[in-house]
Amino acid sequence: MTDDVRRSRTAFFWVGVFIPAAILLVTVAVIAAWLPELPDPIATHWGSSGVDGFGPKWATIALPLGVGGGTVTLLALIGALGYRMPQSSTKQPVQAWGPTSRFLGGMSLGLALFISYLELVTTGLQRGLADAAQAPDIGWWMPTGFALLITGTALGWFLQPRSPERVGVAEASVASITFNRVERAAWFGTAKMARGAVVVLVGATLLMLVLSVVVFAQDAGGGWILLGTTVLLLVLIATMLVFRVRANAAGLRVRSLLGWPNTGIPLDRIEKIEVVQIAPMAEFGGWGWRISPDGRRGVVLRAGEALQVTDSRGKVFVVTVDDAVEAASVLESLRQRAQVRPRREADTEEQ
Repeated sequence: MTDDVRRSRTAFFWVGVFIPAAILLVTVAVIAAWLPELPDPIATHWGSSGVDGFGPKWATIALPLGVGGGTVTLLALIGALGYRMPQSSTKQPVQAWGPTSRFLGGMSLGLALFISYLELVTTGLQRGLADAAQAPDIGWWMPTGFALLITGTALGWFLQPRSPERVGVAEASVASITFNRVERAAWFGTAKMARGAVVVLVGATLLMLVLSVVVFAQDAGGGWILLGTTVLLLVLIATMLVFRVRANAAGLRVRSLLGWPNTGIPLDRIEKIEVVQIAPMAEFGGWGWRISPDGRRGVVLRAGEALQVTDSRGKVFVVTVDDAVEAASVLESLRQRAQVRPRREADTEEQ
């Protein structure tokens, strides 16, 4: 680990973990001191006509501890451990640090401020009330909360040093395979999401599920919307877990085990074939079917070796798969043979 990466990681933990955790703990301490002054049950949800949801007093402590603490923990795990996700056991780990972790650190700070502010406001407005239904509307307080979210995220970003450049990894050479014109060649492989990435995504889904339960307890309509989002997230994760990769005379085909996403690049449109080293978080901001800031797209399921193909339009597609060198060699051989065949036919016609 370089000094730049070490400084970035240290700043990330301060901005994205320690400070947000301290903010949430202070919030919990303040609310705990207010508990004797609060009505029971306490107002937990406001609609267009005022208070329309109630819950036990302990919910005012559970939200910053559970949802706030869970969110900070999840973002910390993604930001700090995302670059250590397992890859091919025969390859050296890809060590990297990028703007994604810097952004996650800032987001953690912004969310901690947002959650703490809302809990302090909604709880403070009910101090001394005999009936929580008498609590005033909180609509005027919400813009300040969102301003804190945006400002806190931006502040967290600038409090961290600029993300260090990832040390480039030399691309593996792609050698073609010699075979005669009547032989057929094909390569088949499977791209699987790294176990660590699955754990992170499942953790995010569980957090969404917890939020759904909390919202259900306050407002059934909102709960159904959030639950539907959680189900959609589960479906999307399922489509990204395993992909079948095929390289043959038709070109490159990368297809999810569930049938979608399904990407194909015809052989006659392939201009360049490479084997590269990929760091998902640093270059693509996560795992799955991704688009990177530099315009590359592809199936990025783990760190390490990947097959990279550039088509005739200049678009780049990558897929992280074991034995990428062999896949690239087969595809390059087929591409070269396809280029030679038209030239031979043209020479025959001229004769």
